Amino acid sequence: MHIGDTIAAAASGSGRGIRAILRLSGPGAHAAIAALGVEVDKLSIGAPRCVTARLTAFPHPLPTLCMVSWAGRSYTGEDSAELLLPGNPFVVRQALRKLLESPGVRHAEPGEFTARAFLNGRMNLDQAEAVGALIGARTREELEAAHRLRDGASGRTAAAWLDEAANLLALVESGIDFTDQEDVTPIDGPALRARLTALRGHTRIGEGERAGAGEARVVLAGAPNAGKSTLFNALLGRARSVASPIPGATRDAIQESLDLGAERVGAGGVALVDLAGLDGALAARGGADAAAQRLAAAAIAAADVVVHCDPTGRFPALPGVEHARAVIRLRTKADLALGAGEESAGAPLRVCALDGRGLGALRRAIADQAFAREARGGVEAALAPRRRSALRRADAALGEALQAVGAGERGALARPEVVAQALREAVDALGELSGRVHPDDVIGRIFATFCIGK
Repeated sequence: MHIGDTIAAAASGSGRGIRAILRLSGPGAHAAIAALGVEVDKLSIGAPRCVTARLTAFPHPLPTLCMVSWAGRSYTGEDSAELLLPGNPFVVRQALRKLLESPGVRHAEPGEFTARAFLNGRMNLDQAEAVGALIGARTREELEAAHRLRDGASGRTAAAWLDEAANLLALVESGIDFTDQEDVTPIDGPALRARLTALRGHTRIGEGERAGAGEARVVLAGAPNAGKSTLFNALLGRARSVASPIPGATRDAIQESLDLGAERVGAGGVALVDLAGLDGALAARGGADAAAQRLAAAAIAAADVVVHCDPTGRFPALPGVEHARAVIRLRTKADLALGAGEESAGAPLRVCALDGRGLGALRRAIADQAFAREARGGVEAALAPRRRSALRRADAALGEALQAVGAGERGALARPEVVAQALREAVDALGELSGRVHPDDVIGRIFATFCIGK
């Protein structure tokens, strides 16, 4: 697929209609429509412009509505144009033939317009796949799932994982390459192990391996000491997470399967996740605290349902929660009286995890949100094989890195070269997932499924 030339294609369906669309993109797009009679030279360069024209290259002038866009502000990132013509198939074929006669203009390949948008940085790989999913959606649920993919949330989550893996690789390699530099402090074994374990936990959340592929992800989110771990244990019916009155007891993501089959017809298991408390001060510290904060935010972005836990009922803004697919506001520690100035801000649910008050209502609310759209995975499941493959390779590489950390002298890494190589493989896999790194054959397979003109 060569992107240096100009492409043209019909972007509307075949057959008769009121209107048909011809689309062009590339350096010669404006010259091609000018040859048909569109006075592009009279338009000021800048924002996209919509103009009416009469195409004079036909025996009888053809009334046309033309959208003209310039490089950097168009769908593809290139000079572009769209012609809205009368929907007579013969007229459309003749207009397209005249466009293809212009110097340097050729017929577009399937998916080439969206491929150019991706290659020119106008969208990431998930968003490009979502365009194809939008075109192929047959139900409202599939359409909504494609829109969720189009907003780029999963790509941002993968980018956060990629950044963490790349940071760890840089720290390990600095310890290999600059061992004789006194001012370079390489990461020690315990710190690396903690961060690798946290990262691997989040990538497994993304794959759904711990709780079973296809389960909805339900994340307990809130500030430190908001009662999330106590609630997590109460929902599971056993002590799985460390609950402590000391803020910050939870750092890693802890995930378990929660059966909600009795709460709603058609419901089943969900992946329940307990996260580190979200705190900007911890994020500013750097190190393991900052890594835990970044990965917690990434888990929220990847969640199907976020339970916003707050014992005060105020529900302050949390990173990523406002963009979550579904949010349940939950006042935790309902056995405690509200303090002066505290009030419940639209929290219909209240829970006391110590005595079980409100747990049944919370379970039903989670089931309603997680299973209300039974077809939520229709589009996403069709796109899942590429993600699962990348996540499995990342998980395997992170596992190799953990095994190679070992226990050297004074906490030093036992086999830093092996750790670095495994992290490089993890970076490659996560880069493919986020769309930053991508084998050409993966790109080709994705856009080959598109129709011509998209």
